[in-house]
This record gives sequence, C-alpha cells and structure tokens, in this order.
Amino acid sequence: MKPIMTTTELLHCALSLGRRLLECGAEIYRVEESIQRICFAYGARNADVYAVPTAIIATIQMDDEQMVTQTCRIKQRGTDLNQVNALNALCRAVCTCPVSYTQFQKDLHDIENRVGYSTRILCLACGGVSAFFALLFGASVMEGFLAFLIGCILQMFISGTAHWEMHPLFTNLLGGIWISFAALAGTALGIGSNYDVIIIGSIMPLVPGLLMTNSIRDMIAGDFMSGVSRFSEALLIAAGIAAGAAIPLSMRTILLGVL
Repeated sequence: MKPIMTTTELLHCALSLGRRLLECGAEIYRVEESIQRICFAYGARNADVYAVPTAIIATIQMDDEQMVTQTCRIKQRGTDLNQVNALNALCRAVCTCPVSYTQFQKDLHDIENRVGYSTRILCLACGGVSAFFALLFGASVMEGFLAFLIGCILQMFISGTAHWEMHPLFTNLLGGIWISFAALAGTALGIGSNYDVIIIGSIMPLVPGLLMTNSIRDMIAGDFMSGVSRFSEALLIAAGIAAGAAIPLSMRTILLGVL
C-alpha cells in the first residue's frame, strides 16, 4: 500500500510545524516532541530531533529505508500563544488521524494566515497594561492616564516596525527612548510629577517575560544551549530597553546641570 507521505514530505511537514512553533515562542521540548510524535505517527522507526532557538535538525528513518536529515533555519521569533495552541491541536489531530501532504500543508497554511488581534485591540491592551502597572507602583490617576496614552502609541510603533522587519534590539531601544521622553514631557506639562513610575509602568509591555521564563525552563529541562541562548537574548533586549530609557533621562540631567 502506498504511504500517505514520502519520507522527505513527512520530514518537511514536521519541520514546518516545528519551525512555526519556535517562531511563536514555544518551548524547545514542545517543538522536539511535536516533531517526533508526527514522525512516529506516520510510521517512522527512528526520529532524532535537535532544536535550538535559531535552527532545527531532524533525522528520521522509515522501515527498510536510509536515514534522511533536514535542517530548518529560524530567522524570526516572537510570541503568539494562539498559534501555539492551534499548532498543538494540529499535531494531535494528525497523530490521531494522519492526513496527506497536501492536506497537512493546507492546514498549516490556514493556521499561519489566521487573522490575529487588530491593531486597535493591541493598542488598548498595551495601554491598559502600562496604566495598570503605573497605578500599581503608586501613580496618580492622571499619571496612569498618561501611561495609557504612552502604551497605546508604543504599540502603534511596534506594529509599524514589524512590517519593516526591524531588529528587536532597535525596536526596544527606540521604544525606551519614546517612553522616557513622553514621561518627561508629560510631567513638564504638569500631568503628574512622578515620571519614574510612568516610565516603569510603560516599559512593562516591552519586558521579555515569556522569553526569560522559557530560557529558565529550558535550562531546568537540560536544554542548556537553548536556555543560555534565550537568556542572552532576553538580557540583550533588556539592555536595549534600559539604554533607550536612559538617553532622555541623561539629556535632562545634563541640561539641568548646565542651567
């Protein structure tokens, strides 16, 4: 009986799903396990997978066939837990009832092209998070409102840079500059007096919390290469945010010293 997929097609489908999982912020163990489960569901005798945040290497062997190896390069990473959930559901579905190569690619394409949250919703969410943390750290109502506006505009900027494919380091650097400058300008105009809590609250949407959590989880699970890599990336992002926020503050200190 003719198999549903050839070995090359199977490996391509499994790596495509694993690549998308990594791009959406999934853990390393989830990526490796998903690829292995798909391969075994289609009759693979052996399946070895090695994944790091920037690449996936998989080798499988079907009955009476030579081993086949494919490599997938990961060039972009982000966070989209809705897609992670949909990809997990697809993995479970094909493991329960294997489908053809064409159907698998169609299902994967449909997941990748799902319409996410609108820019308006993202702006409101980012502004709400900024205002919440500003109020949590002792900001007044007006300062919380200013943090909300800063967060909304910050998300508009992030959405714009996503289309330009700007490096995350520069995105966070410019975001930090905007947050610090807007907070100082707002307090200069009389909208509150504690620019520090406004900055702290507005920076929260940029903090790489999930990336840091996944890095620690990977290291606990024994994936030290992935854990150290993600931890370094999180530190680099945090450094970009801090450097961006420090620039307007430093300029203000210099100007006050001159005056």
